[in-house]
Amino acid sequence: MRNELSRRGFLGSTGMAAAGASAASLGLVGGAAGPAAAQPVEQPEGRTVFPSDSRYETLAQGFNQRWSSRPAYIRLVGNEADAVAELRSALDRGLRPTVRGGGHCYEGFVDNDKGVVLDLSTLRGVGAGTDKYGGATYAVEGGATNWDVYTTLFREYGVTVPAGSCYSVGVGGHICGGGYGLLSRRHGLTVDHLVQVDVVTVRGDAVEVTRAHRGDPPGSPEHELFWAHTGGGGGNFGVVLRYHFAHALPAPPPRVWLSSVAWKWADLLKHPEDFRTLLDNFGAFFAEHSGPAEKVYRGLFSILHLTHHSNGNVVLLSQWDEEDPAPLDAFLARLERGMRARSTSQTNGVGGLCLPCPDKRRRLPWLQATMTLNGSGPNQRGKYKSAYHRRAFTPAQIDAWWTWLTKDAGSLDLTRTLVQIDSYGCRVNARGAAETAVPQRDSVMKLQYQTYWTDPADDAAHLAYLSGLYRDTYRATGGVPEIDTDTDGAYVNYPDVDLGTTADRQPAYQRLYYKGNYRRLQQAKEIWDHGNVFHHAQSVTLPS
Repeated sequence: MRNELSRRGFLGSTGMAAAGASAASLGLVGGAAGPAAAQPVEQPEGRTVFPSDSRYETLAQGFNQRWSSRPAYIRLVGNEADAVAELRSALDRGLRPTVRGGGHCYEGFVDNDKGVVLDLSTLRGVGAGTDKYGGATYAVEGGATNWDVYTTLFREYGVTVPAGSCYSVGVGGHICGGGYGLLSRRHGLTVDHLVQVDVVTVRGDAVEVTRAHRGDPPGSPEHELFWAHTGGGGGNFGVVLRYHFAHALPAPPPRVWLSSVAWKWADLLKHPEDFRTLLDNFGAFFAEHSGPAEKVYRGLFSILHLTHHSNGNVVLLSQWDEEDPAPLDAFLARLERGMRARSTSQTNGVGGLCLPCPDKRRRLPWLQATMTLNGSGPNQRGKYKSAYHRRAFTPAQIDAWWTWLTKDAGSLDLTRTLVQIDSYGCRVNARGAAETAVPQRDSVMKLQYQTYWTDPADDAAHLAYLSGLYRDTYRATGGVPEIDTDTDGAYVNYPDVDLGTTADRQPAYQRLYYKGNYRRLQQAKEIWDHGNVFHHAQSVTLPS
């Protein structure tokens, strides 16, 4: 079967800051009163990379090859003290700082011509820690990647966090944007397990590390800084050095079932009604089985790749984390109910998953399955859009997908263009909209619109195609997934600078990402970054 999707967008939440050194040497054990604060850190100082350095070009470019800049220099931050000193030095020189971790930000928010990029990619410690109140935690440095987190927490402690599948993504931005993954329907979002963030902040003339805790007095500046990092997004309030997670992190399942099936576009083009039936069945299933009290299917995470027809296949990937595969089989049968086209086992392409026909599923240990489903993919050019859906799809939305995905693209290569539909909800929806900065707490699916290419000459055509697809899908609500309707806005970790402005000339992203939580984020910004040191094209703005 032909299937040449980029795997980058599988569950690749962005990373505004991310990456390593050893846990012990970086003071992961200890909060404000522990070794990290009381003892000097014995580690080589960071390194400065100037334009003449052979590393400069690589470190100045993001994972998305559309984004590259010419900073005055790049600082590979060596430790906590180095982060403070280098940020202070940049400000003293009048140089704008931006923060780079995994480098996976979908937009050019780290780009910084003539400024300073603080690169955290050598700060990737993961280990046992202590919060500022003396409580035991798992501490993850802002430069760690998802894979650093998974391998270390699993091998050394037998636990995990419900984060994304793209394992080169940096956690520095992934977590504070409300990162999610294949275990989120069972265990919630990453921020639902967060207890403390250690952030280099700028308040007036003071550049220092602030340790903000979930248990700080409600309404206190530190509590508001902590809350802002539970979904407020990266690059807004400071340099995140470290995340502390509750010591009661969940254990991953010993084994999971993976399923990968495909429907040939050739069959769907013969029977267009099958496309609608598949989308009706998928949307209805997750509308029925994504509430916070869901019992049977909270262990199911499923991803439907609606590719452009030139790709050859529409692909469904599923992970089921319980022993008995019967509910997974029932789900797969439910999706095909009423369809003439029959699915086949997907044997190559996405995820590298090889499954024997006719079973359409395979059982693997959890860590091996996580490795199998890595979606980081190759470096290339890309554009992304997103939406939360609270209900099954409307006929108009399905019609828009059919129209655009079957459109003749001429010489434009759209084989790596798709609408990715992720299952969502269950324990994600057990929190209230204001408990964390993530306000979308009753959605049942999360969508990511993606297109990939390599030639800069094709930029305009790919951007126009994805914009048209997205606009037509949400035409009934002004061309965007409006909040509190069938949809509920967009995902801050899949940033999209094309969201535009509202009728009152306010940036639409403020409402679509944050809903009613935006004012509180602005108040945190006023307290912790009154000088707007940390800003980008869609950053949290100061109150007017």
